Amino acid sequence: MQIKDFLEKVCNQITYKPIRKDISKELESHIEEAKEIYMHKGESEESAINKAITDMGDAETIGKTLNKIHKPKLDYKLFFLLLILLCFTFLVAGIKTTSHVFLEGEGPFFIKIIVYLIIGFTLGLAIYFMDYTKITKYSNYIYIASSILVIYTVQFSNYQVNGIPYLNVGNIFTVSISTVAMPLFLISFIGFIQNIGKHKVEFRVLNLETIKIDKSLIKIIVLSIFSLLLLASIPSLTSVFVLGMAYIIVATVKIIKDSQKKVTNILKLWGVIFVLGIICIITLTTRPYLLERIITTFHPETDPEGLGWLGINRKLIIESANMFGEAGDMSNAIELFDEGTEYAFISILAHYGWIVAGLLIATIVFISIKLIINSIKVKDAYGKMLIIGLSCLFIFQSVCNVLMNLNLWFEAGFELPFVSYGGTGLIMNMVCLALILSIYRRKDTCIHSQNENIANFIE
Repeated sequence: MQIKDFLEKVCNQITYKPIRKDISKELESHIEEAKEIYMHKGESEESAINKAITDMGDAETIGKTLNKIHKPKLDYKLFFLLLILLCFTFLVAGIKTTSHVFLEGEGPFFIKIIVYLIIGFTLGLAIYFMDYTKITKYSNYIYIASSILVIYTVQFSNYQVNGIPYLNVGNIFTVSISTVAMPLFLISFIGFIQNIGKHKVEFRVLNLETIKIDKSLIKIIVLSIFSLLLLASIPSLTSVFVLGMAYIIVATVKIIKDSQKKVTNILKLWGVIFVLGIICIITLTTRPYLLERIITTFHPETDPEGLGWLGINRKLIIESANMFGEAGDMSNAIELFDEGTEYAFISILAHYGWIVAGLLIATIVFISIKLIINSIKVKDAYGKMLIIGLSCLFIFQSVCNVLMNLNLWFEAGFELPFVSYGGTGLIMNMVCLALILSIYRRKDTCIHSQNENIANFIE
């Protein structure tokens, strides 16, 4: 049997066609190695090929086994957890629908949520079946498009909510531009870091020692800072914080994974972050309003009629919340909590009690753990970084939102992914999770996994 015929029989058993070529190359490489060994022992080329193929085993059996290993798989656990989280979306939608049956002539809010879910599911389905590895070559375009979108909205949008500009699309629906731009900036950033170390330039300073500068690293630093400044111009300081933390985590993982001077480079990175943190603290202490806002976060009683008013009303709900059902004291701000997207957690606690709120926290924790596990399981470097980065967006927003609602974090516009009822946020969260599911789906079809699994199979 010729090598080509053997490989064709194997690949015919593999239903996922995109990986047939890579598997064929890998198997051919093993056959060629075995052939060379037999020829070295004095066998003719034809005899060596036949023996090498015979050593591999039955072609159909190999193909069926490899098909089971490399068949794309849905992460049912993560998908199931998402469905549970979406149940809480309907809970808060029910609260808002009860409080305000109609929202400024836009129709029942419950129907609006369903429309958002349909849009998010449709986009997510397209992302799920897309080859995520092709995204990296469009990183520059994604970054440029995101920047133009932010600049256009800030400069030309006539629609604002609480002083924050939104993109008004045909007077039909509005788009929170920071919610859209944040994951897009992160995806482009992850694409950029794949090129670190590939484009170095050498030059001399005053005819002394030659210095090598990585052009890709300079590009990443400049563009990441610019993206944070763009988000700050909206202004969306919560997005700046979350995206900045995601940048830092992804960069740290990249250093640990690929850098030769891991400790030195990590110390440099976190040294800069530490210095910036000190500067921020000094800035806060020199601005009485910001300092007072921090104090009232943990001690709202210091300004009960001003900055601490929301904190006091949240405290009343927390202290009078029952295990199940409405809280004993729904507070003066319950209508505001029901309306504000960042107050979904305290609204659930007020209306449904600690058991339901506890289930929400447990779901968030399980999803966070599952995302971390998935990032470990995925072998492809680009896919791993995407999961880590997008997981950071989910985890940081979730943790900050819950802590804020429990008066344990600063009063800010952190939304609770999937649960907060902003339409743009719900759609973008579904798209991001679909991308994570798409990466996991192909975790056994990337070239690294193929080589490892084929090698193990042959052994």
